[in-house]
Amino acid sequence: MAKPIYRFLHLVFALGSLHLLVLLGLELQRFAHFRQETALALARIERLEQRQKRLLQELEQAADPAYREGLLRRMGYVHKDELLYPWPRR
Repeated sequence: MAKPIYRFLHLVFALGSLHLLVLLGLELQRFAHFRQETALALARIERLEQRQKRLLQELEQAADPAYREGLLRRMGYVHKDELLYPWPRR
């Protein structure tokens, strides 16, 4: 028959093992959440980099006088010595 102290030690060992398993489960849950947050952050960074690239291209185009003149003409502006003939819109 086991001595009472050994029963107590077995109980402490079992509770410690259970505590270890609970902590391990919590750490795995935290790790999965961290990986998900990291993936979301990387996707957001990728979208922001693409947006930055588009804005830089637009900025380069805005520096081009021909591009600016094309924008103004689409808006209906003309030079001082030109006449604007209204065309029916489709």
